[in-house]
Amino acid sequence: MKQKVFLASCEGYDPPAIAQKIKTAVNTIAPKLHITGRVVIKPNLVMAHPKVATEGYTRAEVIEGLLQVLQEYTGITQTAVVEKSGLGVSTSYMYRNAGYRALRKKYGIRLVSMEESHKRIVVANKARLQYYFTVAREMAQREFLIFVPKLKTNVLSHAYSGAIKLNIGTIDSAERLFHHNRDLPIKLADLLEIANPNLIVTDGIRMAFGGNQMTQHGTDLGVLVISTNVVAHDMVCAHLLNLDPLKIEHIREAAYRGFGPSSLNEIEIIGDYPVHRAQSKTRDLDFGFCPVHQFKSNFAIQTGKPYCIAGCQGIFLDWLYMINDRKPKLLKKFPKLTVLIGKCGAVHADRILLVGNCACASRPLKAKRITRIHGCPPSHKRIVWDMMIGYGIFNPLVRPSLIWDAYIRYPFKKLKGWFLNLKKDNTSE
Repeated sequence: MKQKVFLASCEGYDPPAIAQKIKTAVNTIAPKLHITGRVVIKPNLVMAHPKVATEGYTRAEVIEGLLQVLQEYTGITQTAVVEKSGLGVSTSYMYRNAGYRALRKKYGIRLVSMEESHKRIVVANKARLQYYFTVAREMAQREFLIFVPKLKTNVLSHAYSGAIKLNIGTIDSAERLFHHNRDLPIKLADLLEIANPNLIVTDGIRMAFGGNQMTQHGTDLGVLVISTNVVAHDMVCAHLLNLDPLKIEHIREAAYRGFGPSSLNEIEIIGDYPVHRAQSKTRDLDFGFCPVHQFKSNFAIQTGKPYCIAGCQGIFLDWLYMINDRKPKLLKKFPKLTVLIGKCGAVHADRILLVGNCACASRPLKAKRITRIHGCPPSHKRIVWDMMIGYGIFNPLVRPSLIWDAYIRYPFKKLKGWFLNLKKDNTSE
């Protein structure tokens, strides 16, 4: 039997209209779907900010539409939104920026910020790379899991970020960058063993594209993508963007591991939104997925081996797009600098920047000044900070509110979580 993916035409962010679309889709593709017990909703709130991160997150109106549908299921005992934001900022601040706090009051749901909440260690017995993951207690104890991704591009994952990639936000920040390199597709498939959604509802009313996963801009697409299979869902979303799903490594890996269909031929696409409508809108969009050394700036970027799309090369490219998205004129003011990413050979230059542990191991180097950003890979937060301190490059995310949150509020949130989790026996099979 083919997996079904429902494409619902939805032109605006009107919660009742969204609820009706979701209800129609669920009744069509899975009329016997039993939503009961403890329900967890996992959105994409990697970053939400009214000035510099306006498009790359799941809108509150989509969550509200979903909550209106869930009100019709009498067997639900608890509904929790669980998230761990990125870039070392507090999830609670992202909940506020994205308008989720109003949903808590209106619908009586819980907003769980992973860094300051109870955690559990779960075991992935069939994993190929990572066997233990630390997740929120609510995620470990849930009985029904709903992913609500944002339809967007991502240079860290072969130009597409969807439901499978959303899983990286289910785990603790200490584990997030572990194997966040060329091994990321394997890690994401491992994560599906512990957090495989029962239902996926993607916010494609506006899609985000072409730059950094947090700061990129958006365009109207007018679609909700709804499915009960994570691989089928992601294959169809990639197809809407004119991408070959099997050239996206984490989709291919998940299909190979048996989490869903192995090709589009095994999927039935239904609904009132034609595929060609999305493809005609996305065909000429620049998704920004390119080798980092091809990015145009004053930097002379050299990449050695290994080339890690999800690691050092990709994250530095993602940092460059932060500038390009919100402060494009700043690119012309960059200092003349030779940037090495990956393990390179002999380099002579006036100033050299080494990004990542492989680059830091490069020999021999000759320069008046050598700066190192360690990590495998270094975090976005580390790159933003080091480039500001070392070269005076003020990223658009360097704003008083975000600095206060990242360096003052967030450490206290983590400390709160540490005290909550002092109990040693926290393993959940």
